[in-house]
Amino acid sequence: MRTTDLGRVCEIQHQCYSRDFHEPEAAFASKLRQSPGSCWVACDAGDLPMAYLVSLPVSPGHYPALHADDWMPPARPTTLYMHDMAVLPAWKGQGVAVQLFNAAHQYTIRSGLSDITLIAVQGSVPYWQRHGFAMVAPEDMDHAMRKKLASFGPDARFMRQVI
Repeated sequence: MRTTDLGRVCEIQHQCYSRDFHEPEAAFASKLRQSPGSCWVACDAGDLPMAYLVSLPVSPGHYPALHADDWMPPARPTTLYMHDMAVLPAWKGQGVAVQLFNAAHQYTIRSGLSDITLIAVQGSVPYWQRHGFAMVAPEDMDHAMRKKLASFGPDARFMRQVI
């Protein structure tokens, strides 16, 4: 992902997520600036992004807030957090999401991180379960994570895949 892709990333997000999840371009720019090696786009033949994945190396207590434009990476990350992934409807079912996830998986291994986490929204839990993620029970989360999860709405689920 490049900074020149961010306008298109916001367009994709607006087509794929409900209004509550629309983040401003400044939030994407901050995350991309702090972790350019863990953010990707999938493009059509004309180099126009059709899907994206913003992921960040984090540790407990260092997860970015939704809409935040001031995230800073921790000194010693332990986890890759897949903050946001979206694929335009016309590109769904073509394996693009799997390719983006594979990039994140390889990044996790290369970086020596122990797992990948995400917050599943909009009924995506079964999709992520098919790709090896398991739900994390609320009692297994610290207070900060439970609070963060609540900010995504009552149907959001925190999920993890150990590498």
